[in-house]
Amino acid sequence: MMELLSSTELDAFRELQDPLADHVISKYFPADKNLLQSHLSALVTNSDSLPSDATEELKVLYAAMKETASSFDVDDLAAGQSFFSEHASDIMLLLGFLSLPYCYTAAYGAEVLVKSKRILEDPATRLMDTATFVFDVTSKGAFKPEGKALVGILRVRLLHAATRWYINHSGDWDSTVMGQPINQEDMAGTNLSFSLMAVRGLRKLGKLLEPEKAFNYINYWNKIGLLLGLKPELLPESNKEAFHLEKQIRGRHFRSSDAGLKLTKSLYKYYEKAVADTPLDGLTKSFMIYLLGDKVASQLGLEIGNYDRIVFKPYQLFFNFKNFFFDSQDSYAKAFGRFKTSQAIK
Repeated sequence: MMELLSSTELDAFRELQDPLADHVISKYFPADKNLLQSHLSALVTNSDSLPSDATEELKVLYAAMKETASSFDVDDLAAGQSFFSEHASDIMLLLGFLSLPYCYTAAYGAEVLVKSKRILEDPATRLMDTATFVFDVTSKGAFKPEGKALVGILRVRLLHAATRWYINHSGDWDSTVMGQPINQEDMAGTNLSFSLMAVRGLRKLGKLLEPEKAFNYINYWNKIGLLLGLKPELLPESNKEAFHLEKQIRGRHFRSSDAGLKLTKSLYKYYEKAVADTPLDGLTKSFMIYLLGDKVASQLGLEIGNYDRIVFKPYQLFFNFKNFFFDSQDSYAKAFGRFKTSQAIK
């Protein structure tokens, strides 16, 4: 059972990153970064092998991930995948309206995102990439030979390491104040944004979730977090532990910051255009505030007047918005099909 971590222990996790992935990047960057992309392009499904000329560090990392994944309980995987399928379209919408802006409130983590620029300059592409990743890791065959979970997770893990490399070589990151970029504590918070925050968002939308099933999903993301390089000590083993870990991280790092404000403004402006002529038209801010809660929303610069707050009807609005895009009977296949259609249109 994961014990409640002290501030001193969490501070120590801010100095830890992901040595296995960082060693890979150190071998390819900067001269051979295109070669790394070529090596990763050879991987399409979990059954594919790395090219023979891949570095030993890359082979070691991928082999370690495969070994870890081979130990996963198939019933645990099935339970998490079933939860996602049951709430697929809801979770995907919550990913953009709740999970992503929630992460922006962590001031130092938001600073990393601003420095990487892509999410700030092109939120639509970033959302599409994140959605693709989530679909790849939650399908019923995600960890089978024909699945794509390990390939997708490897790419994201190395993307994190590459981002660390660039920031560490930029000369303008103060690790004594902010901790190391994309450190273990920040990774734990991000992992909770995909799991615990999705559960909380579903409940805010009126879903009645059994505690056991809710933890099935949190536990599923624990496994993804482990493959992303997250330390086992930062993986909650119950709903209660997830609640306490999120509360600790939020209390330590959530506040208003220039980086968080910039990221939220960029995301909000994108949504204002994306939801035009839908039931959410003109009500994006109200919806985000409802999901995030007043305190977190205020830290992100999201404010509305009392009149807008009174007339906002979150449940009816959300389900109208959902039904505008999705069939009322949710499933992984239907949500993914709609997602692929939206990609084709764009």
